[in-house]
Amino acid sequence: MADKPDNSKLLTKMRERFVTASDAEATIRKNALEDLQFRVGDQWPDEIKRQRYQDQRPCLTINQIPQFVRQITNDQRQNRPAIQINPVDSEADVDTAEVLEGMVRHIQYDSGADAAYDTAFQAAVTSGFGYFRINTAYSDPMSFEQDIKILRILNPFTVYHDPSCKEPDYSDAMFFFVVDKLSKDEFKEQYPHAELSNMGDWTSTGDGWIEPSECRVAEYFYREAKSKTIYQLEDGTVTDELPEGTTPVNKRKTEVFSVKWIKTTGHEVLDETDWLSQWIPIIPVLGDELDVDGERILEGIVRQAKDPQRQYNFMSSATTETIALAPRAPFIMVEGQDENFENEWQSANVRNLSVLHYKNVSLNGTPAPAPTRNTYEPAIQATTMAMMQSSQDLKAVTGIYQAALGAQGNETSGKGILARQQQSHGANFHFVDNLSRSLRHAGRIILDLIPHIYDTERTMRIIGEDGVASTVQLQPGATPPNPQDQKLQAVKRAYDVTVGKYDVTVSTGPSYQTKRQEAVASQMQLVSSFPAIMPVAGDIMVRNMDWPGADKIADRMEKMLPPQLQEQPEGALPPQAQQALAQNAQLQKEVGVLTEQLKEKTNIKAMELESKERIHFTQLQFEKDSRIPLDYEKLRVQLAVAELAAKSQANIQQAETEKEIILQQGEQAHEYAMQQDAQQNQQDMMEQQQEAGDGEQSGQVSSSGQGGVQQGVQSPQGTAGQS
Repeated sequence: MADKPDNSKLLTKMRERFVTASDAEATIRKNALEDLQFRVGDQWPDEIKRQRYQDQRPCLTINQIPQFVRQITNDQRQNRPAIQINPVDSEADVDTAEVLEGMVRHIQYDSGADAAYDTAFQAAVTSGFGYFRINTAYSDPMSFEQDIKILRILNPFTVYHDPSCKEPDYSDAMFFFVVDKLSKDEFKEQYPHAELSNMGDWTSTGDGWIEPSECRVAEYFYREAKSKTIYQLEDGTVTDELPEGTTPVNKRKTEVFSVKWIKTTGHEVLDETDWLSQWIPIIPVLGDELDVDGERILEGIVRQAKDPQRQYNFMSSATTETIALAPRAPFIMVEGQDENFENEWQSANVRNLSVLHYKNVSLNGTPAPAPTRNTYEPAIQATTMAMMQSSQDLKAVTGIYQAALGAQGNETSGKGILARQQQSHGANFHFVDNLSRSLRHAGRIILDLIPHIYDTERTMRIIGEDGVASTVQLQPGATPPNPQDQKLQAVKRAYDVTVGKYDVTVSTGPSYQTKRQEAVASQMQLVSSFPAIMPVAGDIMVRNMDWPGADKIADRMEKMLPPQLQEQPEGALPPQAQQALAQNAQLQKEVGVLTEQLKEKTNIKAMELESKERIHFTQLQFEKDSRIPLDYEKLRVQLAVAELAAKSQANIQQAETEKEIILQQGEQAHEYAMQQDAQQNQQDMMEQQQEAGDGEQSGQVSSSGQGGVQQGVQSPQGTAGQS
């Protein structure tokens, strides 16, 4: 068995750091614990409460603190800050930033991060500080893939941090502790191979780590800084390894941080590993942070509300004691008047007796008057006014007034009511703003972890701003498609989340659901003033409405939109391009038909012409049939349109080839028709010359004319055959 490494120096430094953190926060923790106890109802000083219980006097607690705390925390739940990812350098792009933002939403949803944020925020509002954390875990028991998780820290008093950090999100802290206490049996069950589990007697060490019946187990995060030299090359590249023979343009020394994690009992390392981010994954959420002459103060809304709340409890108890539990006014009687009737008079203040008897006693011979009550008026009005004043003081110190608590006012318009309710939001907005700072730091840690956790090819679910889930393909080394390459537009892109630089911003405002409701109200006002918007945007308005069947009605309204307004599936061409493609296909079909017609009309060979009548018939056919020139001109127009459509679909070469073929065939047909016309004119002139020269010999003219005709018929055939 290999010897365990010597961790004595590490553990000694760890214990010293824990003492430093514990001493620095002792006062902060004491006040925070008192605030938390006061919020849950422990609002009477111990000595006064004990004395009142002994005297059987009322000790009422009318706890108004929770409503003020919930007013702030519930407002935060309705207006949750949202993490946004933005590209920074040339290797980052907007589409990948949207995917990263969707991954962060999925991580939050899958982790139940709302509970982590709400728990930390409530602790900050109540006691002055709270925490949540980020961790990694395997996707399932049978997988090697890991996911990022956001976890809540239910008890903020289990966290200790570096007291020297200055940043409001503690991002510069050099160490953190998350401690827990385990009984002897629990520890032995969880860590059976630990040295402490093999010790029968847990002797107290006196340092708080190991006690006779329990021990402290802590997660200890600490950062280490490593110095290195970086170089800037001529092309702007920055590297920490200078290539041989290269002269850098600039160089400087820098520090690179790494984070280590161990689990320890204070005297033994139970487990250890390297954390993959440069920041410790413990994120604070702070309340009011003050520095008074070097002393750090953290407080929530409860701290300043204690005295008004105590006053309210005192006055409530006094009023109750005066009115309900005060003894009835005593009777005044002469000595001896209750003789023989003692039982009646002793129960007169606790029982409703119909008759009270008394003995007639004389004083100096004069009968004494009947017994009478000694009545007095309790100071109810004074205690009631004191209660009203303490209630007003509570509102003043918390900054939450009657309108925010639901009281009705004189306002009648919606804007007036909303403005009145918003009066208290500004007074406590710093709590929500501090949460935004914490979420920004959490987003940076998640963004720093993603290249290490999602560094293999896998399918990842992302969630959009509207809550709709989709999947993307993550692939390290994937290159984004060229937006000018039309052939790749329909191909689903793979994203590389391991390269590029991105930063984090946080937006604060109403949730998406609240925005939808506000949008519907504004849209309905728009429809009232401009009804023509309904036919072109009605589907969007209906989809934002929250009632059963809204999505189905919106889908049907979307199908009724004009083609140019209908949304197309991912990778589909826009309606104009689809229409151009359809027209191009129709034109190509017509071009094919016309081409066949031209081929049939221009494929006539001169060898097949046997007579002059056929020549005349061909000439007349070209002159009579007006479709040839009309189709030819129509073809030119259609070819121009087809060429424009083909340019949008990368078919220019094919269209050019078809155009050349059709033009050549058309020109051949036209040239052939012109040749036939010229040959016929030449033959007619020869016949006229022969008739003029042989006018005196009619019989010979007739014979010669027939021979000339036969010769004239053969001549074009020969010419056509040669051509």
